[in-house]
Amino acid sequence: MSGRRESLSSRPGRYGFTLIELLVVTAILGVVVGAVGACLAGGIRVWDVARRFNRHEADALVGFQLMRRDIGRVLPFEAAPLEGAGDGLQFTGVAAVPDAGGLSEAVPRLARVRYYLDRNRQAWCRAVSPLGWGEHQPSEIVEVLVSDVDSVALRYAAAPEDGDSTSASGWSDDWENPTNLPAVVEAELSVGGTSMTQWFLVPLAGGGQE
Repeated sequence: MSGRRESLSSRPGRYGFTLIELLVVTAILGVVVGAVGACLAGGIRVWDVARRFNRHEADALVGFQLMRRDIGRVLPFEAAPLEGAGDGLQFTGVAAVPDAGGLSEAVPRLARVRYYLDRNRQAWCRAVSPLGWGEHQPSEIVEVLVSDVDSVALRYAAAPEDGDSTSASGWSDDWENPTNLPAVVEAELSVGGTSMTQWFLVPLAGGGQE
């Protein structure tokens, strides 16, 4: 019996992992951790892109609302007419702005409003100042509406012969008509590779036509 017990106790027990098994488990864990890390990194990148796009989209919508309000208040003021280019426009209208000295509160008054692309900051900006007379031109109040702007494209359409400003005829990349206003202004902003376009009716278009 003692010999049998010795033979049983002399057999090696398998209570641990061999070196090969440890290497296999380590390799599997490495693959799993790498896959999880890649998924997390990809998810973070997608979330960041979506967050930035949503911010830009929200900023663009606010900017478009301001443009719609301002363009809806454009006046056919021949001494300071609407001047339109492919990347900006300026016009005379009614806007809330302090007086020329900047001492009063911002109240609706005759003002010069300008929308333009600041290429240095890659920003779509709005600038407004009280309407100046003579050589003295009041300083502008500038605000950034949309950042990270790749490009801006503005187009202008004239009112048809019957003077109906709800329709338009022909499109141009600029506007130089001191006696008349365009019927429609189209604005296309490219932000982060995505284009957003809006159209703005000019209520007093066609007033200078005979």
